[in-house]
Amino acid sequence: MSYYPISIFFQSKSGVYFLTEKRDFVLKYTLRMTKTFRFEEIGLETRDKRVYEALVASPRSSLRKIAAATGINRGSVYESMKKLAERGLVGSIEVGKQRRYTASNPEVIIELLRERQEQAVAARAMAETYIAELPKPDEEVTNSASFAMFYEDHEGVAAILRDVLATCREQAHPAYRVISTKRVRQYMYQNFPNFTQRRIASGIAVRVIGVGTGSSGDDLSERKQLLATRGEAPNCYTLIYGEKTAFITMDEANVLSAIVIDNPGVTHFQKELFDHLWQTL
Repeated sequence: MSYYPISIFFQSKSGVYFLTEKRDFVLKYTLRMTKTFRFEEIGLETRDKRVYEALVASPRSSLRKIAAATGINRGSVYESMKKLAERGLVGSIEVGKQRRYTASNPEVIIELLRERQEQAVAARAMAETYIAELPKPDEEVTNSASFAMFYEDHEGVAAILRDVLATCREQAHPAYRVISTKRVRQYMYQNFPNFTQRRIASGIAVRVIGVGTGSSGDDLSERKQLLATRGEAPNCYTLIYGEKTAFITMDEANVLSAIVIDNPGVTHFQKELFDHLWQTL
């Protein structure tokens, strides 16, 4: 591949175009990478990514120039520059009385990911040791404990979704059932946006009955639709997994609340109802 010195660049909705000294050669550098890689994976934010991409497009830039290119105020651009520099993604030099910034080799991103993966492996080993060393619960107290737990708001629902993954991973044939409604579904995964990817990576299958408007299909999922015959679809979402059943609903302010019933009898009955309905659809 031949490389040519970049003389100017301009931005459009579809990306950034670099015009080289060889006028018949135009290299398109797409800024739609947001769809393929999230800077949250390396502990940064979308704003930091926009600043980094602007620096890739325009090396040796001032804060003012990057602020103008991204539409981000200079104070926020400066904060992003500091975070990027801490991770080795940005370097700077003094030019006269002004500091100019340049993006580092993008391969640094891969190294950052490797570091986070190694840290995650070490943290998991420590967590497993910690769990193994925890004292065993008193069986008498455990058997008499309440079998219903209440959860609130998005993080409470995220905790339930984590429990779905943890519970299903222990099954010989990991799978669970869902009765879904559109209004609740669009808020369900707000604090766990990569739940579906985690589910698929864990080999967990799901059967979904969508009440009202259906949802798109994913790997390891089967979906059927149930039309709402009594006005709008009910404002409820049901998860049936392991020996637990979670009922999730939402109020007019879009605040989620849920109850998880941990009882084999209740859950078996819910599975029977679900499977019978599944066969009729």
